[in-house]
Amino acid sequence: MAEIFGIVSGALSVAAIFNNCVETFEYIQLGRRFGEDFQRYQLKLDLAKTRLGRWGEAISINNEPRFSCTTSDDKEVNIAREILEDIASCFEGAQKKSSRYADRADQQELEVFGESNMNPMFRRLHKHSKDIARQRQKTTSIIKKTKWALYDAKSLERTIDQICSWIDELEKLFPAESAQRQLVEREIQMIDDKSSLEALEDAASGVDPVMEDAVQRKLNMIEGHNSAEFVNLEGSAKFLVGNVFSEKFLQRDTLLNDRTKNSMRTVSATNQSRLQVGNVYGARGIWED
Repeated sequence: MAEIFGIVSGALSVAAIFNNCVETFEYIQLGRRFGEDFQRYQLKLDLAKTRLGRWGEAISINNEPRFSCTTSDDKEVNIAREILEDIASCFEGAQKKSSRYADRADQQELEVFGESNMNPMFRRLHKHSKDIARQRQKTTSIIKKTKWALYDAKSLERTIDQICSWIDELEKLFPAESAQRQLVEREIQMIDDKSSLEALEDAASGVDPVMEDAVQRKLNMIEGHNSAEFVNLEGSAKFLVGNVFSEKFLQRDTLLNDRTKNSMRTVSATNQSRLQVGNVYGARGIWED
C-alpha cells in the first residue's frame, strides 16, 4: 500500500489526510528568485489552501463519521481519499524536486522570503489566511513536517494548477455551493479596503472562483472612501477603518454602490473606546455588544 506523509495511507482516515494536506501549505516557502512577485504567489498559495479548507468545512469533513474511518465501502468517500492522496503526492513530488535543486545550488540561491519581507497589506492578508485555517482545523497533526521551498514560478504554478484541478473534483464529488458561498462571505467580511480586495481578486483568478466572484461583488459596493491619517490608541481602545457588511447583505441580488466618504485627520482613543470610520450595512456595528 502506498505511503503519504511517510505513513501507510490505509492507516489514515479521509479527514486526517485532508487536514494534513491543508496543513502542508503552511510549510511551503518561496525562494528569492520570485523577486517582486513573491507576495502575489504567496497569496495564490494562501487562497488554494483556503479553498481546500473551505470545501472541507462546507461538508463537515471533521464531524461526519463517514470521513473518520480508515476503511469504507462508501464509493464517494473512497474517491475523495484517492483525490486527497493525489494532492499529498503532488506536495511530496514538489518537495523532492526542491530538494534536488537545493543539493546543487549555491547558498545564496537558497535564500527564502518570509513574512518580514511582505508589505503591510500582504502581511495582513497572509495572517488572515492563517487565522482562517487555524479556526477550521479541528485536530493536531501527528505527522511531523519541516519547511521546504519552491524556487521558481513555473514549478509553483504547476503545483497550484494541479491542486486546484483536484479541488474541482472534490467540489463536484461532494457539492456544497450554498455553504461555500456563505463561508467565503465570512472570509472577506472584515476586508474592506480596495487595495486588499483587488489583490485578492487578482490572486484568486484561476485559483478560487468562488472567492473571485465574492470579491468582485464587494468591490462593486465600495466605491466610497474611508480614511484616518493619524491614529493613537491606548489601553483597550479599538479602532476600525472600513465598512461592515452582513452576510445576508452581501448575498443580495441588488447591490449597493457606496460612494460615501468618511475621513478623520486625527484619532486619539483610550481605555474602552470603540471607534469606526466607515458605514455599517445590514448588521449591527462590530463594536456593539
